[in-house]
Amino acid sequence: ALGEDPLRPDANPDQLFGRVIKSKKSIGQLIMDQSFFAGPGNIYRAEILFLAGVYPTTTGNNLDRQTFDKIWDVSVQLLRRGYDTGSILTVDATLDPSLAARGERRYIYNQSRCARCNGKVSSWNISGRTCYACEGGCQPKQFLLPSTPPVKSKAVAKAKSNEVIAAVAKKPESKVVKSKRSEQPTQHVPFISHCAPVTIDQRLKEHGPERLTIKEIRSIIEHKVGIIALPSKSSNKATHVQALRSLLEKESMLSTTSSTSCHLPPPTISAEDAAREKAVSGENRAVEHIAELSREQAMKAISVTPSPAEAKKRKKGRKGGGEKDDEAGVEKRKSTRRKLLHDNTDDG
Repeated sequence: ALGEDPLRPDANPDQLFGRVIKSKKSIGQLIMDQSFFAGPGNIYRAEILFLAGVYPTTTGNNLDRQTFDKIWDVSVQLLRRGYDTGSILTVDATLDPSLAARGERRYIYNQSRCARCNGKVSSWNISGRTCYACEGGCQPKQFLLPSTPPVKSKAVAKAKSNEVIAAVAKKPESKVVKSKRSEQPTQHVPFISHCAPVTIDQRLKEHGPERLTIKEIRSIIEHKVGIIALPSKSSNKATHVQALRSLLEKESMLSTTSSTSCHLPPPTISAEDAAREKAVSGENRAVEHIAELSREQAMKAISVTPSPAEAKKRKKGRKGGGEKDDEAGVEKRKSTRRKLLHDNTDDG
C-alpha cells in the first residue's frame, strides 16, 4: 500500500511519524520508500533533506517530532511547487534571492559544491540510488550510538557469550563480496542529467569543457571559428576538450587586451577644436599634433577665431586703448593666413 502523499489534503503525517520512529532504516531510505512517503523521487529526496537540514543517514528512530515535521513541511512545499510549475524547482527565491537571481534551480542534486554555502557535496549509494548531502554544515551529522539493553545477571551474560563463541567457531568462513560501488561518501562528480538538465553555457561556465559532450564541443568550436578549427571526428574527447579550452583561453586573452586598451578617459576637447587651436596659434604644420584641420577649415578658423594670446591682447587694448597691440594681432592673423595659402599653392 502507498504511504502518505504530501500532495493530498487528507494525508496523515501523525500516522507516518508513528511508523518512521519505529524504523531503523535511514531517513534517506524511508523518503524513497513509497510505502512511507508516496511521491518523492531521488531529486526531491536530496533537496528535501537539504532544506530540512537533515543528514540522509539519520535513522528514523533517531528523529524527533520537530525534525520530522520539518521534513514533512518541506516535502509538501516542494512537491506542491513542482505540481504548480511543472518543474522541479527547489531554490526558494524568498530564502535565497541571490541564488534564484543567478538561475540556480537546485541546491545539491548533481552538484559538486553546495549552492548555498559552497561546501563539498558528497554522494554515495543507498539502496541502488545516488544519495547527496552537503558537508559544509547545511546538513549536520548525528552521531548517536544505538542503545543496548542492560544485562540481567553476570551468569546469563557469560552463558550467552559462550554460545556466541561456539557458534562462530562452527560457522565456515564466508567470502567477502566487495561492492562494485563504494558505500562511503565521496565528493560528487556531476554528470549530464536527463532528469534535471543544465544548459550548455552553465555547464561550460561552472565545470569547463569536460562537462560537455563531444557533439556539444564541436558545435561550439564551429560556431566560434568555423569547421577549419575542428579536430578530426575520430579524435577522442580529451582532444576535443583541449581544443575548446585553447580557443577559450585565446578569446580570454584578446578580451583582456581589448579591455585594458580602453581605460583612457575621453578627451576634454574635440579633435576639431584641438586642430583649430593649433591653426589659430600659428603653429607650424610640420609639428606633430593630435589632430589636423584641412587648410580650408584652418583658414576659416583664423578668420573668425583669434588665438588665446591675441584675445587677451584685444581685451587689454579695449581697456587701455592699445590700438598698436590690436593691429599687431590682426597682422599676425593675416600672416598666418598668407602662409596657409602659400602652403596650399605649393601642394597644388
